[in-house]
Amino acid sequence: MVELEKRITGDWIVTREAATDLYTLNDYFKIPSRRLIELCESLKAAVEGGLLEYKRSVLQPVFICLEDMKYYSKTLEELESHRRPLKGLVFTTLVQKLICAGVIPLPRMKTPEPVETENLAVNLIIGDIKDRIKDDPPFKNHPAVKNIFMQIAIYQNEKAKMEELLPKISEEKQETFRENFQNIFNEVFSSIRKNYGDILKEEEAGRQAEEAQKDLFRQLSLNSLSTFLTEQAREFARIGSTLTFAVVDKYKTRELLVNLHHNKEHFLTLIVKERENYRKLCSEIGKTDPDNTHGRDDFLSNCTQDISFRLRDELIRTLERLSRSEENTLFADEA
Repeated sequence: MVELEKRITGDWIVTREAATDLYTLNDYFKIPSRRLIELCESLKAAVEGGLLEYKRSVLQPVFICLEDMKYYSKTLEELESHRRPLKGLVFTTLVQKLICAGVIPLPRMKTPEPVETENLAVNLIIGDIKDRIKDDPPFKNHPAVKNIFMQIAIYQNEKAKMEELLPKISEEKQETFRENFQNIFNEVFSSIRKNYGDILKEEEAGRQAEEAQKDLFRQLSLNSLSTFLTEQAREFARIGSTLTFAVVDKYKTRELLVNLHHNKEHFLTLIVKERENYRKLCSEIGKTDPDNTHGRDDFLSNCTQDISFRLRDELIRTLERLSRSEENTLFADEA
């Protein structure tokens, strides 16, 4: 039908133009904070297959409803009930596309927090440093290690000086004399603890950097999914536009919806194709022995599943952040 195709094309053009960034997209969809939270809950409920499971869970009830229309008419309220989940599906798919394209950045690696060493016994710190040097002799050349041994030398010199001079100090001045040296010792101990903390912080930063390098999303070329996800969102939007046309225009409703059901496999195959795209990405980073077919299949299966869950989690993180932003805007408007 010409009018239906005009509706589908017009709806998609406006949607596509809004899908440049998260906030422009949300301004167009006008999804309130409570609905964003509902979308997060739907995503969290996809515990077996991640994002792919969520998409399938939205589409399948639609086509069950459409299949029933082969045998009896549906009320407009029943059709209307599917428009909201479909709107959420198109929205989340376009947000997913922004994540994969890098428009919405992945979380940055956390800056290592300073390690608390203030209450550590200095003798334990020195013992640990010496043990590390035994295991890794070049470790003694670390700047912080050199500083620690320099402070140890200062402590030994000052202690020797104190023990040499103490017998020569009158009894009434000995307490002040000891306090002066104790201040020097405290500065030495504080410096040793600080340098040891710097070593631990540096090690934590190295560990985090190593984990980031191993992180699946930082190895994958997620941007290559962008074109597919745009097309997928367009096809999902086609279903929503068709339902809207049927509900609003009420013209040959049953006929056009039954025709939509005839294309069920086309729409469900979009999820299968998405999984295939995940698998292709995994095959590009797979380091398993090509002769070990079983091992490679296991890797690709697990990797594909990981992508589906990781993308689900990134969507949840993004939508929760957006919901907080929407709440703040609402409160500002009410103030």
